[in-house]
Amino acid sequence: MASIQYRLFSRVISILPLKLRINVLFFRRFGRFANLKSPNTFNEKLQVRKLYDRDKLLTVAADKLASKEFVKSIHQGLYIPKTIWVGESVSDIDSLDIKHLPENYVFKANHTSQTIKIIRDGRHLEPIKMKVLANDWLKHDQSGSLGEWAYKNIPRRVFIEEFLDFEGQAPDDYKFFVFHGKVKYVQLDSDRFSDHCRNIFDSDWNDLNINFSHPQKTPSPNRPLFLEDMIEIAESIGKYFDFIRVDLYFYQEKVTFGELTVYPGAGYEKFPDLSYDILFGSHWVQSYS
Repeated sequence: MASIQYRLFSRVISILPLKLRINVLFFRRFGRFANLKSPNTFNEKLQVRKLYDRDKLLTVAADKLASKEFVKSIHQGLYIPKTIWVGESVSDIDSLDIKHLPENYVFKANHTSQTIKIIRDGRHLEPIKMKVLANDWLKHDQSGSLGEWAYKNIPRRVFIEEFLDFEGQAPDDYKFFVFHGKVKYVQLDSDRFSDHCRNIFDSDWNDLNINFSHPQKTPSPNRPLFLEDMIEIAESIGKYFDFIRVDLYFYQEKVTFGELTVYPGAGYEKFPDLSYDILFGSHWVQSYS
């Protein structure tokens, strides 16, 4: 029932003009309207990006296939999970030779979030089930209800990607907030499939000691030995944007690409205190024509 209500709400809200839609959703989340003329907070500036930033590179960043090629062109030393197969339509699945796929892989869509199916131990989906998933995914418009423009012009694909085996454990996920080419904060998500914890650090690995949508891991995780390498990689990518979040892993002793995030939390993720929302926003100087 909740899923049906959410889909109905999404369809209705998508009809509204973008600025009104943003304000309705912002008020629903924060109990106040966004200051879109003189934004101060990080979340307000994400809403302003939705309204005015039409840099085509944002579409590249949001595309899970194109972003891999973009990042590869910038940083040759970064490990990027291999793309095994790409389909442009549901009917392309008919030509997919499932018998020759590896035992472990990930079935995804490139143009939206939370469209992923992990295949383990050779338990392949039947083609009809893959088609049902693909059909549902390819119809989804990520740019709709939340106004995330970067997703609007992505050529929609489904694809199969290499599975990164972290020995059955959820990998530590390092998310770098890069403003004007400089890492200011690092978000570390750990134990995501069991007891999801999140710690926020500055670029020197000082823990901000805040709960940001998830509780902190205590004691605070130690500074990783590969942090400087990750920061260098994140900044080499981030210099092409006024803001981008660069998500990385450490896999088999290699810094590994996860994805680029254009609108973290769609601009509706709550900080524990408004002052932190303002702090994050203070690093982002916006100038959109």
